[in-house]
Amino acid sequence: MKPNEIPLLAIDGGGTKTAAVVTDGQGHILQESIANASNYQAVGAYAAKQALLTAVSGVLPHASREIIAIKKAVFALAGIDTEEDEKQVKALVQEALAELPITIQELHIENDCVSALLGATGHQPGVLLIAGTGSIACAHDGSGTVVRSGGWGHRAGDEGSGHWIGMEAIRAVFRIADGRERQPSILPELILHHFGFCRTDQLYDWIYSGNDSVDEVARLAKHVEIACKDNDAVSKNILERAAEELMLLADAAINKAQLRGQPFPIILQGGVLQHNEYIRKQLKDRMSAKRPEAYFIENKEQPIHYIIQRGLL
Repeated sequence: MKPNEIPLLAIDGGGTKTAAVVTDGQGHILQESIANASNYQAVGAYAAKQALLTAVSGVLPHASREIIAIKKAVFALAGIDTEEDEKQVKALVQEALAELPITIQELHIENDCVSALLGATGHQPGVLLIAGTGSIACAHDGSGTVVRSGGWGHRAGDEGSGHWIGMEAIRAVFRIADGRERQPSILPELILHHFGFCRTDQLYDWIYSGNDSVDEVARLAKHVEIACKDNDAVSKNILERAAEELMLLADAAINKAQLRGQPFPIILQGGVLQHNEYIRKQLKDRMSAKRPEAYFIENKEQPIHYIIQRGLL
């Protein structure tokens, strides 16, 4: 490999952070960096572009005075959900690249779920279910067709995700304050303490202040899990509904891809599925009963490793 040549640049851009790596021809990481979120739906086009600039700049050899030639680049980005999204995201990526001293021979800009699925399965049949800040499922039929379910964003979808769980927790606090929820729960105490609030109306003010970021709401999911472990019935109900929504999400993708008649993997990815034991068990039990031919791969790797594999295909 020549000093000013990079075989692969891989980017994993989501609603929480943006990871960038450069690798050699075998996928061994040579340099890596982390920047802010680059999902333009969550942070806006300008902030997304700046995050991509920061992430990519962080893995380039700064001492070089020559243009750096990148053989292949994969930008796996959250927020590419429609044709308009694809147009918007491709434009902001191109704007970011134009400000960097690089050339790219082969460039892929695609939904992060699709990219990670292709890398994880090596083009074999399979499903990737992501539940982190948002939620989405993608399935590959093994013959080149990739389908997806969910991924409609926090305003209209993302059921079962960290943001969805956080919003359900907030709604539960208001129901309890109203007297509409009769089961005792420690959720109000945990949620209000999280923000340093003393009263429910302060939570109301925060929700409508414009400061209720997607990421901040998603962080509340950890308190629902804590309460569930304490046998909190309200929290347990939220997590059971989250598991059901994620099962429906994966099952819809399986139906679209027509995966049947042979075993196939369901790869679990994202903070909710990696860290929330209750949801993970509920999901696996429900899916195994409905799709006995499916088997689960609990992803212990960071998504960027699958995106690297995608770039090596």
